[in-house]
Parts: sequence; C-alpha cells; structure tokens
Amino acid sequence: MVKLSKRLRTIHDLVPKCVPADIGSDHGKLMIALVESGKIEKGYAIENKEGPYERLKNNLIQAGVIDVVVPLYSDGLEDLPEIVDTLIIAGMGGINIIGILKKNPRKLEHIQTIIIDAHSSVPTVRKEICRMGFTIADEKIINEGNIYYEIIKFIRGECALLSDEDIEYGPVLRQEKCAIFKEKYQNRISEIEKIISSGSIPEDRFDLLSKEKCRLKKNV
Repeated sequence: MVKLSKRLRTIHDLVPKCVPADIGSDHGKLMIALVESGKIEKGYAIENKEGPYERLKNNLIQAGVIDVVVPLYSDGLEDLPEIVDTLIIAGMGGINIIGILKKNPRKLEHIQTIIIDAHSSVPTVRKEICRMGFTIADEKIINEGNIYYEIIKFIRGECALLSDEDIEYGPVLRQEKCAIFKEKYQNRISEIEKIISSGSIPEDRFDLLSKEKCRLKKNV
C-alpha cells in the first residue's frame, strides 16, 4: 500500500466514488492510493511537463495500476475526457488553480465535484469556484511540517450567499472551529500583537493589523 502524507490522506478521504482527474498529479501517489482503497475503478493523472510525466507514468506502472489510472501528458483541462466527473487540484497557488479552471470552462460541464488544496489565495478560490456553479460541501484544515493547509470540497449546486468571513475563513471551518483552526488563527493574533507592540509600524499598517485582529477574535 502506498504511504500518503497527512495532506494527501486528507484529500483522499474527501474523494467520493467517482472518475477523477488529478491535475498536476506529480508522483501519482494519491491516484494509486485511491485505487488501492477501492474508491475508484478508473481515473486520470495529468502532468504538463515531460520529466514529471515520465516519472508519473513509471510510478503507475510499478504500482500495477496503469490499466486503471491513465496518465495524460496535457495542460490543465485541455484533454480532459468527458467521463471525468471529479477534479482534484492540489499543491498549487490559488490564482493558478482558478486560471486552470477558467481556461476551459466547457470542460467543467460534466464535473460534479472539485477538491482543491490551494497553497495561497484560498479566499479567492472559495469565491471564484462558487461563482462557477459550485457550493462548498466540506472543508478540512491540517498542520503538516508547520504549514497549515486548507482543503476544500466543492460540489455542483447553487452556492448559498457567503459572507466576507465565510470567504476568508471558510463557512465549514469557522462553524466547526476545530483545534487546528483555532491554533492557526490564535498564532496569527499573537503575531499581530507582537508587531503592534513593537511600535515601529506606519499608521496605515497599524490600522490594517488592528482590523485583522478584530476579525480574527470574532471568528476564532
């Protein structure tokens, strides 16, 4: 059985029974694990650079899943088969992820689930994917290697009106307020207080940090 990091295991557990495509599949471990756990019977692993693609293909062969997981040397959703109903996009910046989805909007017509692990611009990801006709079904937050990751599961459907706080902190995360969520933002509050107490920051930055601290205290 392939061993997954905490981040990839969290993504794995959010994947429904489906035909997924992992965009930017890298080493292919996630797709291999999805086959081994019986979650999928067919899937696609996509890479757009020759070196990573060859490594991906070799890993799928060695794991004995090459007949189940099809490697595609392609850019984003460009060659996405219509059979795919779930997208997994992990380990990229949020703006890059949104760019991939917006570049081929017709490819989203058959998509029912999108699972995102964005390493930046997470609020933008929430807002933009909801505008594409999806709603947030679940969210997880983990800490791995002293880095916080927010993993979001979108499903096809009309999105409820999101408040600014929902967009910034996540509607599910801020409702559940798990220990890791509190830890992340309490650390940020402490960081802000340290900066403010230094007394050597411009007034406009002081105002921004003070407002951020107020928002955090309200939501944590």
